[in-house]
Amino acid sequence: MLQVGYTITPMVNRIPDHNDWKGYQQDLGVKYMYKLFFGQCFIQAMSHFGDSRSIERADELLFCPRNVFQYYIFSFANFILSKEAKGDSDSASSFLTFLKIREQKDPGSVAAIYPQLKPVIEYVARNQAYFEADIDVYGHFKHTAKEVYQLCNK
Repeated sequence: MLQVGYTITPMVNRIPDHNDWKGYQQDLGVKYMYKLFFGQCFIQAMSHFGDSRSIERADELLFCPRNVFQYYIFSFANFILSKEAKGDSDSASSFLTFLKIREQKDPGSVAAIYPQLKPVIEYVARNQAYFEADIDVYGHFKHTAKEVYQLCNK
C-alpha cells in the first residue's frame, strides 16, 4: 500500500527529447509547459505542481504529446504522494479527472501506463478526506477512479 513520500518511476525512465515534444508549438498551454519542463527529470518537474498550478499543469498534460504525457504524469503522481499534497483538493481532483479525460481524448495513452499509476489512483480514491476534497464540490474520488479503470480496461 502506498504511503506519503513513496516514489514511483515512469515506465520509460528517459527525459523526453525534442522528438518527443514534436508538435508542442500548436498549443499555447503546451508551449508554456515546454518552457517549464523541457530537459527536466520527473523529480525536478514535481516543483511545477501544487495548489492552482496543478490544474494548469493537468490541462497542459491533457494536450501535450503522448510520450511527454506518459513521462511527466509521474511528476504529478509523485507530487500527489508528497506531504505537500495534504489538503490540496484541487491537485487530487485534477489528477483523477484529467487522467479520465486524457484517456477519452487519446485512447491508450493512460491505459499503457495504468498498471504503474493504479496504486496512486487508488491512493487518491481512498484518501479523499486527506486531500480535504468536499464531496459536494469534487464528487466522489472513488467514482472517478472507477471511470478511469473502466476506460483503461476495455
